[in-house]
Amino acid sequence: MAATYDIAVIGAGFAGLACARRAAERGLSVVVLDRQSGPGERIHTTGILVKEAWEEWAVPAPLVRRISRVRVYTPNHRFLELDRDRYFFMATDTGSLMRHLAEETRGAGAEIRFGEKYQGATRNGAGFALEGSGMACRFLVGADGARSRVAESFGLDRNLRVLKGVEWEFEPAPGDGDCLHCFIDPECAPGYIGWVVPGVKVTQVGLAVHRHLKADMQRFVDRIDPLFGLSDRAVLEKRGGVIPIGGLLRRFHADRVLLIGDAAGMVSPLTAGGIHNAYRLGRLAGDAIADHLDGSAPHPGRVVRKEYPNHVWKRAARWSFDRLPVAPALEAGLLTRSLFRRLAERVFFSRM
Repeated sequence: MAATYDIAVIGAGFAGLACARRAAERGLSVVVLDRQSGPGERIHTTGILVKEAWEEWAVPAPLVRRISRVRVYTPNHRFLELDRDRYFFMATDTGSLMRHLAEETRGAGAEIRFGEKYQGATRNGAGFALEGSGMACRFLVGADGARSRVAESFGLDRNLRVLKGVEWEFEPAPGDGDCLHCFIDPECAPGYIGWVVPGVKVTQVGLAVHRHLKADMQRFVDRIDPLFGLSDRAVLEKRGGVIPIGGLLRRFHADRVLLIGDAAGMVSPLTAGGIHNAYRLGRLAGDAIADHLDGSAPHPGRVVRKEYPNHVWKRAARWSFDRLPVAPALEAGLLTRSLFRRLAERVFFSRM
């Protein structure tokens, strides 16, 4: 006889674990399935926490590094430095952080099964039978990334607007400082940006481009080498993935099915920072599912949509970035530094 859970969460990323933990705290029986052999085995994010996420979420101090400033560079490497009083970001040791979150989620009462791939689900009365697993659930949550198999199974919307991202981790250097470096470079990063993050015991260098283009990391590293001396440092790890930029999908839920995190497009349209949304909306989803299953609340998808941030400034910036020659305008002085500063501060420091 199949083991039946109140909720099955597919994917043990930030959104999936936040949802599972909150639902378990509410007293629901929860199982999380993830095809990785362990937490943090394959990282597809730079792992930066915004200030709001840090304030909501207790993260052990050894797993983070505070970043107080942002520098935005033009193609010729002139930069504009941005900061806001008392605002900050946190770089993270993402693999260790995921292991910590998995343990916290288990401690709340959820079961996590790594090494188990989602093979599909069929409706079974008031719930679902999870194919190939011998398990069933009353509610199914797809937190399985931008290429969600859960979305495919139930005919929900898919992320069509995506970027390709690549990141290399280098040995750190004493002079890396506390600044997030962002590069507007239409040759190396058409459609997005390159970045350098002084991380936790590493320096993270990344690049994202339009989905149909190649991310030439070596070229980007060579271009910024005079600023950071990367050629003298060993590369410790390489990773990549896709980054959804289309915003919240229109059809991200169905009867007793809900997509969250990247699977639902819950990321910033420009800066692609999804961890705060993943955590906050994952917890919200856990509460909403608990309320829904006891018959006292509407579908969790309606609750999540109502609370999803508008991102109006970032959508406008995304439109401009895709259609206007932002970098040449900056270099030529057609886009003034004061105007660009105001726009950039809204992008980096506003959660709307």
